[in-house]
Amino acid sequence: MSNLNDLRLFVEAARQGSLRAAARKLERTPAAASAALKRLEAELGVKLIERNTRHLRLTPEGQLYRERIAAGLALIDEARHAMHYDCAEISGEIRVTTPVDFAHQFLRPLMNEFQCLHPQVSFVTQVGDSLSDLVSEPLDVAIRYGELPDSALVARRLLENSRLVLGSPDYFERHGYPAHPNDLLNHNCLIYQSRGQAYRRWSFQRSGETVVVEVNGDRTCNDGAMVREWLLDGVGVAYISELDSRADLTAGRLVPAFKGWLGDSVPISAVYPGTGPRPVRVKRFVEFLEERLANARSATP
Repeated sequence: MSNLNDLRLFVEAARQGSLRAAARKLERTPAAASAALKRLEAELGVKLIERNTRHLRLTPEGQLYRERIAAGLALIDEARHAMHYDCAEISGEIRVTTPVDFAHQFLRPLMNEFQCLHPQVSFVTQVGDSLSDLVSEPLDVAIRYGELPDSALVARRLLENSRLVLGSPDYFERHGYPAHPNDLLNHNCLIYQSRGQAYRRWSFQRSGETVVVEVNGDRTCNDGAMVREWLLDGVGVAYISELDSRADLTAGRLVPAFKGWLGDSVPISAVYPGTGPRPVRVKRFVEFLEERLANARSATP
């Protein structure tokens, strides 16, 4: 049976795209790494990797083997962590990336609370709306909105979340409430822009019916906080997630435009690389976020 070190070397080489880089990451010599790969291929009786002096690629057999082995190694490492750390006080660094709005409205106070519970934990936080590469960058977990098409990543759904059309009571008093999504054509719609794309197509569902409205307005911005401030100023309506608007809805500063219609789903997920163990501190933090966000969602009117 192959030893675990050889299996780890193979999985890391597949992830890095380089046997030399994998050897460096696992603190082994290039010669030892090459010997490990040869032992593995000889034992299996198949070629796992095609390589030259610059890079490597997996054979079809190597791709299949990597998928099975990576999952097995993750389970072994998780079991080892559980044996040694689950019952102990957690400590160490959690490296997280998060969208700007989520960082300020939710993550900051939740980090404070988590560190009160676990004083030995520290955070390194990367705030921004660009999608960081969890495989190549030294990150433990990312908080992301929306559906996640990247199959190379593993996602844990933290919260279901839908968009609503909101406005201030003052705005609706002056301009009237829309009764149907198509009525938004007669309102000033505040447009959010992300990565150069202005989101003007607002989609709604009700009882199996879907309506998509191409809205217009006199203000577009790539900062969600600015869009919220315009809403509070009473200059228009916007398409905002339920969770992000929770505090303003509870306080009555913003109100929904119409009932019965749900906007696009924008679930919130914790995302991490699919390979390698997840430290207990990261696992506990993600579980903590899931619990607190569920409580916040249930408090939304």
